[in-house]
Amino acid sequence: MLRSRDKAIIVSSIVFLILSLLDATLTLWGLRHGAIEEVNPAMRWLIEENTITFMIVKLSIPVMLGFVLWEIRDRSRKFVACSLWLVLVVYSVVMMLHGYWIVY
Repeated sequence: MLRSRDKAIIVSSIVFLILSLLDATLTLWGLRHGAIEEVNPAMRWLIEENTITFMIVKLSIPVMLGFVLWEIRDRSRKFVACSLWLVLVVYSVVMMLHGYWIVY
């Protein structure tokens, strides 16, 4: 049976994956319509090279982070919890920025 903190890692990782997918999709949509510019130089380069590669990298990051945090969950509980909160806060801000440019 999973402990509550294990469930939190799983749920947070899934939320991170969904937010990352939404971010990537909205970014490509915004770029296609001239509404935004990608500010991250690495992601901008990936988009310019190949949008499929961009999507693969964008979705691989939350999966890899989830696996790493899962593996270290018993050794570094506080680090895992802080990492998950930081990621979710950052992506929430990114989603607010997407919401802003979509509306305005």
